[in-house]
Amino acid sequence: MYKHLEDQFPGREKQLEQLGSVTIGSHFTDYTPQSLFVYGPPSTGKTTVITKVFENNGGYVNCVECFTPRLLFEHAFNQLIHYQPGFKNGFTSKSKIDNIQQFVKCIRETFPPGSQTRYLILDRAERLRDMPGTILPVLLRLSELTGSNICVVFISNIVFEKFRVKGGGIEPFLIRFPEYSREDTIKILQLDFRPSTTDQQQQQAFDLEFYTSFLEVIYSIFCHNCKDINELRYFAALLFPLYIKPIQEGLVETAEKAKLFKYAQPYFAEATEKLYLREISSAEWTQETKDLDTQDDTLGSLLSFKVGRAEFELPFYTKFLLIAAYLASYNPPRFDIRYFAKSSEERSKKKGGGTRKGARVDKLGGKMRQQLLGPKVFPVERMLAIFYSILDEPIEDTIDIQLQIASLTTLRLLVRTTSIDRLDGAKFKCNVNFDFIKTVAKTVRFEIDKYLYDFC
Repeated sequence: MYKHLEDQFPGREKQLEQLGSVTIGSHFTDYTPQSLFVYGPPSTGKTTVITKVFENNGGYVNCVECFTPRLLFEHAFNQLIHYQPGFKNGFTSKSKIDNIQQFVKCIRETFPPGSQTRYLILDRAERLRDMPGTILPVLLRLSELTGSNICVVFISNIVFEKFRVKGGGIEPFLIRFPEYSREDTIKILQLDFRPSTTDQQQQQAFDLEFYTSFLEVIYSIFCHNCKDINELRYFAALLFPLYIKPIQEGLVETAEKAKLFKYAQPYFAEATEKLYLREISSAEWTQETKDLDTQDDTLGSLLSFKVGRAEFELPFYTKFLLIAAYLASYNPPRFDIRYFAKSSEERSKKKGGGTRKGARVDKLGGKMRQQLLGPKVFPVERMLAIFYSILDEPIEDTIDIQLQIASLTTLRLLVRTTSIDRLDGAKFKCNVNFDFIKTVAKTVRFEIDKYLYDFC
């Protein structure tokens, strides 16, 4: 029934066949299931396939947008009758529907028995579990209660077992959308292929076979961390111009796949860190690669082009420990009460004026800035006191702080200055620069500049 859609949706032939077998009542009005439940992992084509199949006689509702019963019922009814709120109607709905009883009544009055089947598509249907418990059982048997030929299609990322309510309900017809295989993913990505140059000879060189080899490289690199089809399409669109750049510059032939991959490998490594983690946008990525191309360095310089970026992915509490260590290394101990005291404490002012005794001065007699003196040694107790002060939330019992301090020492982010055999009075020194710690603090939304003494 939906054979014409199989080329448009690779890997979904079985699901289209199931939809065709259960929705034959759309034309002959002899049988249509009361409800369909379509489920599977994210980015497996559920919403795209369902909306395409029922685009002519269905209404689409996103349960994230319609987060209250009234929004859900009014938007669903507007979609089923193809009513669009606008300026002429004052952006109002066709009918005011406050509860499920009014919704059933509107459906019964609008769609008489024997009419063509209508499909109400509820995307992100797991949000229905947050609504009153009477809504889901009624939607599962909406056709029976209204006497109309209407089918409710639920789309969700979770299985139907997590939808069951205590009162019970009619079981819908289940259709599962599994993850795409490697071959299906390549076929879907091939649909985005467009010739990207104006040179006729190069257009012939960059054919579908060449683009397929590029997609196989992309999939082999990112499939272990990401199988989201939308993410892979995003990577392919941004990396393909960089992949063919050595060919356009005459450095590599089209058939030299190994050499071509060698030129593009730094870009792939950088994309894994920056694009996938969304540290920069696609526009910033394009500009960054253009800036690197203007330099005289090789393509390998892309890996070293990291300004103020933390090279380590650290756990949440470990980041705060590192911030506390940096503050303990660069702040004089006498300012701990000013920066980290929980309550306002009045400190007795020192009588008389003048510079504090023992202050470090340079050759011209001026006071040296704190960051120019380098990190100072601090006891681990002081670092922990700062850590508990800057952390706004209580720490879980399962967090082992001593183990995280040992991890920072292993990574050489902290340097232990006392002997490892000495169990009490351990002292450390922070081993990171200001750009590094500022980037780490930014990831946890901590304004470290407000807690540093004598920093510009």
